[in-house]
Amino acid sequence: MNGWVYDDEASWNAHVWTAPDAPQSVAVFDHHDEVPVQAIDDRVQGFENRVTVATIEATADGDRSLDIARAIEEAVEWMEATPPSTWTHPAVDEAVFDAPPGYELTHYYLESREFIVYYHRKGGLEGRQLAGIGASDGSEATPETYPYLVVKAWRGSGNASVALAPWDYAHDSKMVDVRDPPEECGLEIALTIARDYAAAATGEDLDPLAVGQADLTAWSQ
Repeated sequence: MNGWVYDDEASWNAHVWTAPDAPQSVAVFDHHDEVPVQAIDDRVQGFENRVTVATIEATADGDRSLDIARAIEEAVEWMEATPPSTWTHPAVDEAVFDAPPGYELTHYYLESREFIVYYHRKGGLEGRQLAGIGASDGSEATPETYPYLVVKAWRGSGNASVALAPWDYAHDSKMVDVRDPPEECGLEIALTIARDYAAAATGEDLDPLAVGQADLTAWSQ
């Protein structure tokens, strides 16, 4: 179906189609008062990693099978008109997937209020606070003792932060800011600042700008 394949083994409580050659899905969910059809970027976590492309309101007589059948028809129509290669999530920044030098991407969250990106230092410790792995004794924050580089940007204001974290999913109070991005700079500028920090901190060469990343000099003019 135009590049989409029905997944009868999907773990979600939904009818799901996937794109074998792309990290994308289409799902029909059965909610209490509606049946939404959503296109999903599977590379991204968080409640905002999907876009609703159609919604079937629940019928008054409560026959859910009819509502779901209508939603599936909407999903099929959308997929026939939209091959995976032509659909992109409008809020996903491709620059996130080109990690700073010395790091690799571990999490990319799209939430209603912020973008959250976690990079992990290659070869660094991995773990969470409950596992007792990572700095927790007041050690100086360095790429070795705080192996996670976290970039956040608040949706709406565009304000951002670049910080080191001692472990995965660390609370904000455990993170240490290592750069102070300009106000309203947004995610692209914050990512570029994070790349510059990583290159300086690790001594690794800074590659040319990643696809989609912003040039600090051009932005400041």
